[in-house]
Amino acid sequence: MNGGRSGARFAFLAGIYFALLQTGYFWGLAVYMTSAYQGFATVTVAWLAGSGLGLFAGRFTGSPVFTNRWFWAPAGLGAFYLSMALLRTHPFDLSLIWAHGSMVAISGAGAGVFFADNRNLFQKTARLFYHENNGFVLGWLVGFAGFVFGGFAFSWLAPAAIAAIVTPMSVKIQRHS
Repeated sequence: MNGGRSGARFAFLAGIYFALLQTGYFWGLAVYMTSAYQGFATVTVAWLAGSGLGLFAGRFTGSPVFTNRWFWAPAGLGAFYLSMALLRTHPFDLSLIWAHGSMVAISGAGAGVFFADNRNLFQKTARLFYHENNGFVLGWLVGFAGFVFGGFAFSWLAPAAIAAIVTPMSVKIQRHS
């Protein structure tokens, strides 16, 4: 299948979405829990673990949950907002880092499902990675600048705004594939 411009736009915006979630987690943990290695390591390891789960779980379990496009954006956002609320209500409580790691993994699983589910969007998988990674890099820059200039208001609103665009695009692409 040829993803064309709409596929490239979808992959690019998905990359921005994933980056905004990640930067939101990083900033949240750095400000409300710890700016030491524990926060960075939690987000990095949990995101990679969740991505791996999302990438391979559908293949090994046969579960439709791992290919349901309507499930993962709300699940990732819900986990993100739950983590942010928990950080606000229990600041600097390192005993909850496992809970935050679990929520990061849920958000990361959405990235894994994205790659597993869209691997045939372009004739070459490298094109999917190319467009998603470009969006991811831009998303990291936007996430950083947005937090610096807009604070947590930006970190709270931006992922939902992008998800509201990406999720319908995802469903439309799924119908045409």
